[in-house]
Amino acid sequence: MDNGLGPEDLGRMKMRGKILRRSASFNVAHAVDDLEPGTGAQSIQRALTLLNLVGLIASERRGGASLSEVASISGRPKASVHRMLQALIAMGYVERLDEGGYRLGVQSQILGQLAQKSVDPLVTESESSLLRLAELSQDTVFLTLRTGSYSICARREEGFGEIFNNALAVGDRHPLGIGAGSLAILAELPSAEVDAQFEANAQILAEKYPKVSIDQLRDIIDQARLDGFVHNPGLFAQGSWAVAVPLRIRGSRPRAALSIASIADRITGPRVERLVALLRHEARAIAEALTAGSAPS
Repeated sequence: MDNGLGPEDLGRMKMRGKILRRSASFNVAHAVDDLEPGTGAQSIQRALTLLNLVGLIASERRGGASLSEVASISGRPKASVHRMLQALIAMGYVERLDEGGYRLGVQSQILGQLAQKSVDPLVTESESSLLRLAELSQDTVFLTLRTGSYSICARREEGFGEIFNNALAVGDRHPLGIGAGSLAILAELPSAEVDAQFEANAQILAEKYPKVSIDQLRDIIDQARLDGFVHNPGLFAQGSWAVAVPLRIRGSRPRAALSIASIADRITGPRVERLVALLRHEARAIAEALTAGSAPS
């Protein structure tokens, strides 16, 4: 199959994907609301931040997350990180591997199983839709949720095509505006609220996403309001294009979107219209299921 990219193009796309994944790791460590010093909550915040970092990094490496990497991304001294990791180990939330790295422990796994019993209905209802979209498009499909001034990849499904998108994985967190799904959510918000989100994230956008300007993001949002969908022309990861539509749930504020990502040749021309039609169909199906589920019996 001719994927439209040469070896150098694929290499650059994968490298940009790695950079975005690295930004996601940084965001896990730093995308938290500031807490008042002396409240006692900061220690809990730091411990949970380290727990999230260990989970995110270890999910991609058999050898787990190294102490130096967790310390570097979190911006905390190694000695402090080590003490906190030891406390998490003692509680069973983290375990140390024979190779020296860290990964989530049994208690974290049990907590994850318990969380499945009270998982967000939106995430549950989207499962079959994402599977259908992946099968029909043969591309990578995502469910994006808003969390404050950030968005998080809540679900991801791979199609059976030859091209796989490596720029976004479950748990990745980016400022609102980074990613097609995130832009689709912003396009549903009033302009004043969009301005407020960009203002809140101005520093991290400038530091961690220097090749993306807020003016570019505004242009995509303005076009999305006209079209009813977002078309991202490889803005965040070179060679990684995407389309996205918002999930409009009656009685709920905009907080979710569906997207399909692939290479430029598969997200241009008439195929865009077909992909958007698929996304809209599944977005309506999810919204109807959630509305029916919340209706009084």
